[in-house]
Amino acid sequence: MTTPSLKHLITGAVRITLRTVYAPLYILWLRIRVWVWGTWAFEHAVAHCPPWLTIAILKAYGVQIGAEFEFHGRLNLHGTYETRGKLIIGSQCHIGPGVTLDLSRPIVLEDRCTVALNAQILTHQDVGYSPLAAQAYPTRWGGVTVEYGAFIGAGAIVLPEVRIGRCAMVAAGALVREDVPPFTVVGGVPAQILKHFDADEMALR
Repeated sequence: MTTPSLKHLITGAVRITLRTVYAPLYILWLRIRVWVWGTWAFEHAVAHCPPWLTIAILKAYGVQIGAEFEFHGRLNLHGTYETRGKLIIGSQCHIGPGVTLDLSRPIVLEDRCTVALNAQILTHQDVGYSPLAAQAYPTRWGGVTVEYGAFIGAGAIVLPEVRIGRCAMVAAGALVREDVPPFTVVGGVPAQILKHFDADEMALR
């Protein structure tokens, strides 16, 4: 096992100290920007700040984040007019770069789940002023829950009112419009069940 050099210890301590001082100052400045410009300023900051600062911002705005959260930045948020209680992230979760979370309704990511890069979780459907809204596609709202150990692959899209079951896997690029049963693999557009896992073999029952 390699012992950290004195240089690394010093630079690490300096980095932690600067972050501890800088984060509250930035969040104060961000609150002023949000007061002036609205939620656009908040969404812009979350998408462009380094991961450690983004996490501090999310916590300051009421997002619940568990221990050992693995986050790679460039998080795209939508519908952030109210964030407190709208996003719950469990322990040992992973969110990859370029993920989009629509907080028009609550999103719950339970412990040890993964949302891979460029995936999207949507909680509302709205065709705007299109005549389609009258009958075919009225506005639809609904929260999304991703249960313990579930995996959402790169570029997948999860639509409103969907629950991804415990230790289920959503394949890359899938379109999920219905609940996904626990211990299954789904894929395709729209997503369909491709495989079942054995819960006993996974020692997760």
